[in-house]
Amino acid sequence: MNLSLRLPFHKRFLAWGVLFSAGLSTSMAQVSESNILVFEHFTNASCAPCAQQNPTFQGLMRSNPGKATAVRHHVSWPGLDSMYLANPVDPTVRVNYYGISGVPALRLGRHALSTGMGQSTLETWYNVTPANWIYDLDTRLIGVGDPQVPDSVEITGSVYSLATPDSTNRLVLFLAEDSIYFPPPGQPGGGLPGSNGEKLFPMVLRKMLPDTNGITVGSGAVPTTIGFKYRLGNRWRIPHLYLTGFVQNTVTKQVHKGFKLQLGNSIHTSVEDEALIGNPWKVYPNPASESCILEIPSKAEMSNEEWTIQMTDLQGRTTQILANQISFLGANKVELDLSNLSEGLYQLTISSSQARTTYSHKIFKTNP
Repeated sequence: MNLSLRLPFHKRFLAWGVLFSAGLSTSMAQVSESNILVFEHFTNASCAPCAQQNPTFQGLMRSNPGKATAVRHHVSWPGLDSMYLANPVDPTVRVNYYGISGVPALRLGRHALSTGMGQSTLETWYNVTPANWIYDLDTRLIGVGDPQVPDSVEITGSVYSLATPDSTNRLVLFLAEDSIYFPPPGQPGGGLPGSNGEKLFPMVLRKMLPDTNGITVGSGAVPTTIGFKYRLGNRWRIPHLYLTGFVQNTVTKQVHKGFKLQLGNSIHTSVEDEALIGNPWKVYPNPASESCILEIPSKAEMSNEEWTIQMTDLQGRTTQILANQISFLGANKVELDLSNLSEGLYQLTISSSQARTTYSHKIFKTNP
C-alpha cells in the first residue's frame, strides 16, 4: 500500500528524539503485567539449597512488579514433592527441554543461572530480552458442568509480532497457582509437601496450555488465532490462578518478554520496537482499527520542509487515502483514517520532502 500526504506549511514539523512506548492502563495493572520477564524456576520441596535461596529470589520478584515474574516447576529430585506428584508430566518436559540436572535452577530461555540472582543480573537480562510480540488474549471463566459454577477457562484472542527476524517460534503458556500454602504438621490440613521446611510456594505450575507443545506462531507477521477451553482442577483456587507465558524460538531457545494475567481478565500488550529508538514520531494506538495518530512533541519547531507519509503492506498492494480521510488535531498531531484498510501488518514511512530524513514504524491494522 502506498499513500502520501503533503502537509501545509503551517502544519509541518521539525522532529526531535522520542522513544515510542505503550503500556497497560492503570485499571489493568492489578490483574495483568505485560512486556515482562517470565522466568522458569526449577525447584523441589525436599531440596535444602532451594529452601535457602527461594525466599531471596521471591523477594526479588516482589520488588520488581511490572518487570519480572516466575513460574515454578517442581521436579522429582532430590526427594518428595507433592506438587510434582500432582503434575509430573509438564515440569519434566521443561526439565528435558533445557537439560536441567540440578536444583535450584533458573532459566530465561537460553540464559541460565544455578545460583542466586541479584538485581543487577535481572536488569541485564531485562535489557537484552526483546519485547516485540503482542499478546491480545481474553480469559473467561465458564461453567461446563453447571453454567452457574465456573469450572473451566476459555482462552481466546491472537498473538502476533511487529518485528521478529526468525520464524521457528512457539507460544508457551503456563497456568500457575499463586500461592500454595501447606500448614505445618499437627495443624488442620497440615503436612508439608517435602522435607526442606518450606510452607509457601508462589506461582506453582498447574498445567501447560493447551499442552506441553505450546502453539506454533511462526514469525508473527500473520496473527495466530487462539481459542480453546480447559477444565480446571477441583482443588485449584480460581482467584489465585494466573496465565503467564512468552514466545520462544524452538531452535535457539531465545525467549521474548511475556505477560502475566489473572484468570477472568484480558490483556493487550504493545510492542516496543527497537528500531524506533530516537524516532521523533509517535504512532498510536498500535494496533489500530479505525484510525491512528501521528504525533511529535509539542516543543518541536516548525519546519519549512514538507513531509511524505507512505504505508506499505506485506503484498505491496496500494490504496489511495483521500484528503478527507486525514484530520489535523493540532500543531503536532495528524489523524489518519484506516477504516478502509484490510487487516494486516503495514510499514509506515515518514520522510521529508528532500528525503534527507526518514522515520519508519510498523503498525498493525485490526478489524473494528
